[in-house]
Amino acid sequence: MATEIEKAEHTLASLQAKRDACVQAGTELADERAALAFAAHTGDTKARKRLDEINAAIGTHASELASLDAALKVALERLQQAKAAESRKHAGKWARELLKRADTILQLAQSLDDANTVRVEASRALAEELTQIRGLAGGIGAYAPSNEQFLAMGSRADITAGMQTPFAREVVGEHLPPNQRRTHVSYVAGWRDAIRQGANALLREEQKDAAA
Repeated sequence: MATEIEKAEHTLASLQAKRDACVQAGTELADERAALAFAAHTGDTKARKRLDEINAAIGTHASELASLDAALKVALERLQQAKAAESRKHAGKWARELLKRADTILQLAQSLDDANTVRVEASRALAEELTQIRGLAGGIGAYAPSNEQFLAMGSRADITAGMQTPFAREVVGEHLPPNQRRTHVSYVAGWRDAIRQGANALLREEQKDAAA
């Protein structure tokens, strides 16, 4: 069974089609009048008779077009009323859904704030660990990543993450090509391996000295 909205839409479409046909008919009448005008006004009785018929039809046509415009206005109003009635019918359901979604966006916002807190704390802790590593490595000639390396690679990881958020256009200053995108683990894992390799080599030297 068709809904009230579907019925109203069908009526509106039908009236619009009638109006379009009426406009086309009016155009054809006007074209025919223009073609007959000279003959009708210069003694051609047949042309004169047909011109009178066209003039009468054009008068009727104007009235018909005006009535169709009025009918279309009413049809559009009824469609809007049907849509408003349908909206009211679902108002309670939609209101309950809005209440649920309002709570959801607050929960998601809290998750973002929590993630940002973790991000800030972890990045500061990582920077401090690297500072400590550089201090230890410097005293024994072991490998340690520089602060410049940390800033360069870490910023790429943050930009890569930012590019995937809805805020990308506002908070990301540049768009990294695929070969420059990073995660923090992707660069730190390599540093970890290099530091462990260097430290293990020093431990092996220490063991050799102790055994000698």
